[in-house]
Amino acid sequence: MLETLISWSLLPLGVVLGLALAKRGSFDVNTGSSPGGPPSNDLPATPRSDSDTVELQLTLGSLLRKRGELDRAIQLHEAVLARPGLSADDAASARLELAQDFLKAGVMDRAEQLLTQLASRGRHLEAALELLLDLHEQGRDWPQAMSTAGRLQAVQGRSQAKRIAHHHCELAENARHEGALDHARESAEKALASDRDCARASLLLAALAEAAQDWRSAIKACIRAVEQDRRYLPEVLPVLRRCFEKAEDDGGYAQFLDDAEIDHPGSMAVALAKAELLAARDGDAQAYMAARLLKAPNWRGLLLWVDVAMPGYATAGALTEAFRKRVNAHPRYACSSCGLKPGVLFWQCPGCKQWASIAPAGEEI
Repeated sequence: MLETLISWSLLPLGVVLGLALAKRGSFDVNTGSSPGGPPSNDLPATPRSDSDTVELQLTLGSLLRKRGELDRAIQLHEAVLARPGLSADDAASARLELAQDFLKAGVMDRAEQLLTQLASRGRHLEAALELLLDLHEQGRDWPQAMSTAGRLQAVQGRSQAKRIAHHHCELAENARHEGALDHARESAEKALASDRDCARASLLLAALAEAAQDWRSAIKACIRAVEQDRRYLPEVLPVLRRCFEKAEDDGGYAQFLDDAEIDHPGSMAVALAKAELLAARDGDAQAYMAARLLKAPNWRGLLLWVDVAMPGYATAGALTEAFRKRVNAHPRYACSSCGLKPGVLFWQCPGCKQWASIAPAGEEI
C-alpha cells in the first residue's frame, strides 16, 4: 500500500518538475542535454539556480530514497549539488539529503564527511548533529558520540544526559569484557554522574562488585537500580539472591522480598522469588502462589505451582512440560517505544534505536 502511494506521489512531482525545467529550456531525456548541446550522462541541470526547482528535485530525491532507490536518489542529489550558481542554503539542503542517502546505503564515510561539513558551517546544524550522533552510535564510536551529543545539547537546549550515560556504559561494558575492571568501574561511575537515574550503570557496578566478591557493594548497587527504575526488578532479583547467600544473609534477602512486595504489590517477579524461597525453606509455597495466581494469573507462576502442588502425580510431568513450553514461547523483553520483543536485553533497541526502552515483559495470562 505504501509503495503504491509513493509511486503515485512521484507522478505529479515529475510533471511539475518537468514544467519547471521546460521554462528554462527543453531537455532531451535520451541524451541528457539541451538541443544543440553536448550529450551528458548527468540528470537534468539548468544553467541557472532556481530555488523552487531545486526544492522539487530534493523532494523527488527524498521520495526515491524512501522507496529504496538509493542509486537514483544519490545521482539526483549529486546533480543538484553540482548545479552552477547554487545558493548556499540550497547547497546545504542538498548535502543534508545526500548524507541521508549515504547513511541509508551504508556509506558511512561519505555521510560523515557531508554532515561534518554542514556542522562546521552552521547550516542545518541541529539536523546534521542528530544524524552525526546516530552515525557515531551505529559505528560504536562512543567518545565521538559523547562529543556530538554535547554539541547537540548546546544547540537544542535539551539535555542529552541520559544518552551520554549509555555511551559511558558502553565503554564500561567494553572495558569489562577486556578485563580492565577498574576502567569499567570508572566509566560506570561517569554514567551515574551524567544521569543519576541510570539503572544500567548500577547494574554494571553490581556485576563488577559481585565479580570482586564484594557482596555488600553488589547488594547496594542492585537496590539502587530498583529505586532508579523498577522495570528492571526481575533482572536484579537473581543477583540479590546470590549475593545475600554469599554474604550468609538469608534473612536479608527475605526481608528485601517482603519490602518489595509492599513497594511493588503487582510484581509477579517478586511473588515468584518469594514462592521459590518458601519452597526452599519448606514453607507453604503452594498456598502463597495460589493466592497470588487468583489475583494475577501468570504462566511462570502456574509452572511453579504445578511443580509444588503435584509432585507425585503422573500427569504433573506433562503439565509442567506444557507450561514450560508456553513460558519459553513468551517474549522475555519488550520495547515500550516500537513494540519489538527480543529474547535478550538490548540497552539500545535494534528497531527504533531508543535507549533503555526495552525492559522485562509482563507474563500475565
